[in-house]
Amino acid sequence: MPASSAPARVLAAATAAQAAVSFVSFGLPAIGPELRAELHLSLPGLGAVLAAPIFGSGLALIPAGIVVDRVGARAATLAGTLVATSGLALAASAGRLEILLAALALFGVGASVVPVAGAGALFHAYPPARRGWALGVRQMAVPLGGTVAAVAMPVFHRAGGVELALAVAAGMVAVAGVSFALLPEKGPSPVSRRGRERQPLLAIWRASGMRRLLLVASLYIVVLQAVISYAVPAMREAGLSSLVASATFFALNVTAMVARIVWGKVADREQGSRRARTLAEAGLVAAAGACLFAAALHTGAAGAVVGAVILGFGALGWNGLLYVAAGERAHPELAGRSVAVAATVVFLVSAASTPPLGALAAEVGWDVFWVSTAAVALAGAVLALGLGRVPLPEETRIGTA
Repeated sequence: MPASSAPARVLAAATAAQAAVSFVSFGLPAIGPELRAELHLSLPGLGAVLAAPIFGSGLALIPAGIVVDRVGARAATLAGTLVATSGLALAASAGRLEILLAALALFGVGASVVPVAGAGALFHAYPPARRGWALGVRQMAVPLGGTVAAVAMPVFHRAGGVELALAVAAGMVAVAGVSFALLPEKGPSPVSRRGRERQPLLAIWRASGMRRLLLVASLYIVVLQAVISYAVPAMREAGLSSLVASATFFALNVTAMVARIVWGKVADREQGSRRARTLAEAGLVAAAGACLFAAALHTGAAGAVVGAVILGFGALGWNGLLYVAAGERAHPELAGRSVAVAATVVFLVSAASTPPLGALAAEVGWDVFWVSTAAVALAGAVLALGLGRVPLPEETRIGTA
């Protein structure tokens, strides 16, 4: 068995693979108007195209977790990269909407391995005292990939249409995924040799605090979707310019990158036993930020931007903490599947909550909307405080640096 790679190399490769996948997921909306014009799509049709990768990933996350736990992160990533790249290559040459939808969903199925395998590899590479920071860096790749895509995708589209944009994306996914898959991997831990759980999903469900943790995730993803989807419309309806709104959205992406690393670092204090408390603190910052943002919308551009950044720091920074906490609460051999279960909840609640949030804003107005968002964040924080500490026996302290 080859020696395991240095933790920094694993982190860099996992981050690059995640950024490449996010480049596609966030890049397609960046060329949404062009897609709609070229493919003669209705607005619901465009929505279906943009949702196809998320739909594919949502279906495949738990199976991806099973594969990662059974064959290892690298082999699973290699297979997932092959499927994802094939889907993008097919999408680049698709002449019909039905083929495009199927191809993008296929990409999502393959790409679902990347977040699970990346988390699994980092669990092996880093001990609990640094795991939150490592997952925070990896999760930073999500807004980073989106920020790069918002600039690059329109450029590629102008140079060669949808075909070139998707072909470049396929190349990025292939290079990043294969680079991660080719790293030497640590062998199976002693725990995994004792035999597999006969009912792994039930074991995850019954793990200490897992159901409460998934409920916290469900509340926090509603807050995240409120910020991502409706902060800009709220600013525009408050009379702020499109330039200010766009600058705020860019600032939110930067804030998300910084927050994921900072919250991860904070969660690593006390030898990694501070996960629940840090999750609660992120929710409290989000609750305070939502109230501040609601008030700041009436004070002008500067106040609104500051309020949005504070809100974003709490609302957009908890994802890595969730996946670390989920992986540590389950039996070590089920860490990949546990992360996949948490990610599935995030994906499904994210998709289901966005339209009702828009309806709520239209019905009650933005002030009540953001105060309601604060209440949801506060409820999540209270639940997180009740999670308690997770015992970290010696066999879960996998990793070296």
